[in-house]
Amino acid sequence: MSHPHGAHARETQALRVAFFATLAILLVEAFGGWYAGSLALLADAAHMATDAAAAGLALWAAAVASRAPDDVMTYGYGRAKVLAALANAAALILVVTILVWAAVLRLADPTPVRLYAMIAVPAAALIANLLLSLYLARRGGGSLNVRVVIAHVAGDAAISFGVIVAGILIAVTGRAVIDPIVSLAASAIVAYSAWGLVRESLGVLMEAAPREVRLPEVRAALLALDDVGGVHDLHCWTLADGRIAASLHVAVPEQTLARAPDLVVRVKQILNAKFAIAHATVEVECDDCASVCH
Repeated sequence: MSHPHGAHARETQALRVAFFATLAILLVEAFGGWYAGSLALLADAAHMATDAAAAGLALWAAAVASRAPDDVMTYGYGRAKVLAALANAAALILVVTILVWAAVLRLADPTPVRLYAMIAVPAAALIANLLLSLYLARRGGGSLNVRVVIAHVAGDAAISFGVIVAGILIAVTGRAVIDPIVSLAASAIVAYSAWGLVRESLGVLMEAAPREVRLPEVRAALLALDDVGGVHDLHCWTLADGRIAASLHVAVPEQTLARAPDLVVRVKQILNAKFAIAHATVEVECDDCASVCH
């Protein structure tokens, strides 16, 4: 298993590369979109601007998340990454909404475009975005903070591909209306991926149980232990990327309360081994008396 500090360093380096790479692609696409007169290519450039902002914000969040816990932020600053992911995804949905509105207006009044620029520029951007996505996935794809940047970059790759297709179709048919139609289709793809990230980020912030942890299965595994007569007040949530926490009460017969420390160790071992819950608070209590043992 990789050391957490090493993983954080790899994530930070990946985000730094993503930030400068997206800035470079943004400049090329913005000039190309202006020169070609293509709404789809300008939409691609606008989306790339959000990519650069996403990478920059994610880089900031990674730096904040590296701070050690203190007396105020007792769990640390790891959720700064989740907040950044939510802000990025929400911004992406906003940008897509603006682009859809512009595309609808363009449908009513199509304008001609410079086809060679409309095809060459997004082709270069497509290759660059695909390479960047692969790099990010290998360097830090397990982090929600990096995954939201990958979603931005992959979304831009989808738009670049759509712009290329639009340029080819316009060249074949002579219909400039294809430009806004393709930008609408690409925007729908990006909005779908962004909404998934919004939903996942909100789940973490609302302390929902992680999708990979099913509480009935957790409860059943603990009830299978000797002397465990009941499990209640079972809660499970995500602290930050890859860290799952839980708290629960375990009821045992009065005569076994003396063995409570050993039971706590076994419960934590099961939670960690079977459900990847490494941070657990377990309270053992008597199920047939008023005594409670912490």
